[in-house]
Amino acid sequence: MVRERLLLRPLAEVQGMMRDLFPRPDRTVRVPVASASGRVTVTPIHSPLTVPIADIAARDGFAVVSSETRGASDNNPLPLKNPCRVNTGNAIPPGYDAVIMIEDITRKNGIWFTGEAATPGEHIHPAGEEIVRGDLILPAGHLVRPCDIGALLSYGVTALDVRAARVGLLPTGNEVIPAGECPGPGEVNESNTAVAAAWCGEAGATCTRYPIVHDDPGLLRQAIVKGVQENDLLLISAGSSAGTRDFTASVIADLGEVLVHGIAMKPGKPAIVGRIGRKPVIGMPGYPTAAMTVVRELALPLLAEWGFYGPYGERVSARLTRAVRTDPGFDEYIFLTVSRAGDHCTATPLPRGAGTQMSVVRANAYLHVPPGIDDIHEGAEVEVLLTGPRALIGESPMRSGLVPGRPVQGAVLPAKGGP
Repeated sequence: MVRERLLLRPLAEVQGMMRDLFPRPDRTVRVPVASASGRVTVTPIHSPLTVPIADIAARDGFAVVSSETRGASDNNPLPLKNPCRVNTGNAIPPGYDAVIMIEDITRKNGIWFTGEAATPGEHIHPAGEEIVRGDLILPAGHLVRPCDIGALLSYGVTALDVRAARVGLLPTGNEVIPAGECPGPGEVNESNTAVAAAWCGEAGATCTRYPIVHDDPGLLRQAIVKGVQENDLLLISAGSSAGTRDFTASVIADLGEVLVHGIAMKPGKPAIVGRIGRKPVIGMPGYPTAAMTVVRELALPLLAEWGFYGPYGERVSARLTRAVRTDPGFDEYIFLTVSRAGDHCTATPLPRGAGTQMSVVRANAYLHVPPGIDDIHEGAEVEVLLTGPRALIGESPMRSGLVPGRPVQGAVLPAKGGP
């Protein structure tokens, strides 16, 4: 059977089309504040409390009437008439308007003296200094941070409405078996949907991984219908190419429409973008790194448009240790090992190919080479995107005196064949 030739669309065009066609789903969920970090507020959050609710002491000492301390000094200590002992955070009794710190107080013959003249409001946190009931704490569309959680709880907010999206993940293929089973010849453990769920979950989406569906158009149709009904976005793993058992595109077309089949990006070229019942359906290639690229470049940007943000892609500058040669007609993504070398970073390209998962494990960054560039020379300064925290960038093995690993052959050449 002759393979169908895919008509490739530019990646930027596909991303723009998805932004235009798939508006944010009108879905929210109420969550406890303590577990709201990384979620996005739906409405403005206002304080139900005034904090502090009354004037409180800012220091350990004595609450006093400030006018009674006028003229006090080290050379002229004055007795306190009716001082009230307070600790930091205690409410100031009515009639008192200042606090003198305990270190500025002395006692003689049972009488408290001060050598400091107090001013009204000194060492007092006035009522409402932090926030007044009804004041705005967080605006709508705010990404909740851990530090926000403390403020919300302190101001009496224990739950809030956040944006929600449901992402379904459907693995397919006769050769795919559940993770944990020992694969036989021609079989592979299913991992693509687990990776996609982890990424989309980090962005705040609620993910559902469905059972593996064998290469049967009827079974695939049933599974896709269920996935579309139950989710706002459906990702289908494998079956997106043009082989004899790749049914994803035809089933999507039967249930809705295929908007794109084939994108000018490597890896991930056979990706599908479809629409069923006004919902997006993305078909990922079965090769793991191709599937990862599709999730990162299609699913995550769409979730970002919907107001969900993952902690992915901090940028740093690094010098290439080897030349990089790419196809100028594609967006290409090249995994790298970034290391510190003195006052700068170096980036070493790793082997390319959609099935080389260990390259992803060894990498801590990737390089995006946009269309129109066919060669980047060794030593060039490039901007790379980290796949983990900047703090985990290690020192160059050669600089640290460690024995470097076996050189990788052919790391800078485009992969032959494959997705």
